[in-house]
Amino acid sequence: MKNYRYIFLILVLLPFWYVTNSLAELTKLMDPSELIVIDKKIEGKVNQPISTAEIRGLIKPHREAVLSSDVGAKIAHISVKDGDYFKKGEKLIQFDCDRKNAELRAAAAETKVRKMIFNNNQDLLHFNAVGSLELEVSKAQYDKALAEQNVIKVRNQECVIKAPWNGRVAEVKAYAHEVIEPGREIMKILDDDSLEIEMIVPSNWLRWLQPGINYPITVDETGKKYEIEIARIGARVDPVSQTVRVFASFKDDTSDVLAGMSGSVVFDLPD
Repeated sequence: MKNYRYIFLILVLLPFWYVTNSLAELTKLMDPSELIVIDKKIEGKVNQPISTAEIRGLIKPHREAVLSSDVGAKIAHISVKDGDYFKKGEKLIQFDCDRKNAELRAAAAETKVRKMIFNNNQDLLHFNAVGSLELEVSKAQYDKALAEQNVIKVRNQECVIKAPWNGRVAEVKAYAHEVIEPGREIMKILDDDSLEIEMIVPSNWLRWLQPGINYPITVDETGKKYEIEIARIGARVDPVSQTVRVFASFKDDTSDVLAGMSGSVVFDLPD
């Protein structure tokens, strides 16, 4: 009977002894420093980007403007065409200002007469030949004529529209010898010396998206890939769509890229 009890105890304790002995041998074989290295490797993989997102980007010029006239006038000459380059200060549009020039000469003559009358009254006042009121009236008339002359002179400066900066003609919407009304669009110009990319991204990207980060963009029209850098982030989040505008600048040569093109920007999303 006792033999059966010994055999039973041996069968029960044998598995526990085997497990304990195996764990001891495994601990001897594996160096604790190796365990630390494994933990570091696993931790490094967790912090790496786990997915990407593709965002559409629109290429825009640095500056653009619509040229028009404040007054009705006849176009005498347009010196540029669609796609032409121009320099700052270059004459783009010339209006027919013969009538305005005649008005300016008439105003200058009237101003001269009023000045002579005022100067004469000043001399007569020393001999008590004219009253102080008449002198003041002549002075007011001279000041009025001078102001009207200056107004016409300022208006005559609008006879020529010059380029505000270096750029390129996007579209010409009028022709020579055409009479235009005030405010009508004549020409669209843009500054393509430094193009930028505008994108709309989720607002929760603001947790990690910052200026200075580089990403590639593939432009649809050229089929090429260019390196861009996040330049600035919009100042307002759209509360409805929960998105924000982001602007980036090109770091590569963009001589073959035109304003209005678009492309895809691939973002690495962190965990």
